[in-house]
Amino acid sequence: MSIIVNLPAELEKTIAAEAAKAGMTVSDYVAGRLAAGRLDQGTTTNDSRGMNDSRGMNDSRGTKRRLTGPEMVHRWKELGLIGYRTDISDPEAHSRRLREAAQRRTAG
Repeated sequence: MSIIVNLPAELEKTIAAEAAKAGMTVSDYVAGRLAAGRLDQGTTTNDSRGMNDSRGMNDSRGTKRRLTGPEMVHRWKELGLIGYRTDISDPEAHSRRLREAAQRRTAG
């Protein structure tokens, strides 16, 4: 999906700098920030398992409990946080490159 957003020049520079610092393209950086914002807002869903937001799930008594690992992965997939980087064919090699680039950076 492509979206065109007109940003003030200063905000555009800030986002570009943050993306570069994270070693990401602006598009990937913004997509990640948007997805994280959806998580922070506690988006709701009405699935059959009673999941009501990203932070918890209602049990049979309506009491909120923490999600299990598999439930969290399911939720992240629903939100598009897992699998959206189809350009990465080898996740281990990509992680290694990111780690090596981060180790070469200097403070300041």
